Amino acid sequence: MDTASLQQWLSVLDSLSYYDLFRVPPTATFDEVRVAFHAFADTFHPDGHTWRHPWEQQAIGRIFRRGTEAYRVLTDPLMRPRYDDALRNGIVRPENIVVELERPSPQSRPSIGPGAPLVDRLKNPAARQFVLRAQELHKKGDPKQAKIQLVLAMHMDAKNPALEEFSKTLDEAIKAKADEQQKSWKKP
Repeated sequence: MDTASLQQWLSVLDSLSYYDLFRVPPTATFDEVRVAFHAFADTFHPDGHTWRHPWEQQAIGRIFRRGTEAYRVLTDPLMRPRYDDALRNGIVRPENIVVELERPSPQSRPSIGPGAPLVDRLKNPAARQFVLRAQELHKKGDPKQAKIQLVLAMHMDAKNPALEEFSKTLDEAIKAKADEQQKSWKKP
């Protein structure tokens, strides 16, 4: 990639949707987005361009950051529909999503190891959507439906200690909810 190509990329970067950036259709699956991101990263990862002029390194870094931003949004089952809504309204880079990505979470945890978010401890990326849905349902107070989603994830990512631990948490929540319902039925 020469300087002229980099300048071309920078001139259109802010007008490209996340889908255009990876050259995938809006109907692309998680795996299709992942494959497209890896191809994108092969071209634009800053580590592959350390020999370049500082200006070129800065340009490549900007393009790569936009790609990682796109990847995070398009692979997140909660953010992607929000992005698609904004895109239908002509907004290719919604500020509310960008700010959310850049803002550290109040429960910031390490990205690897036992304290990492559950989705970061998966071995099989196909289980991700089920784990996210299970967590969402658990937060909404529906541990039974959350458990169903988690069982699907556990079939895809068998013997994952993080999923087994979350399963125990859901079992406790299901039992607590059943006990609460039983008490309410006994009251006259």
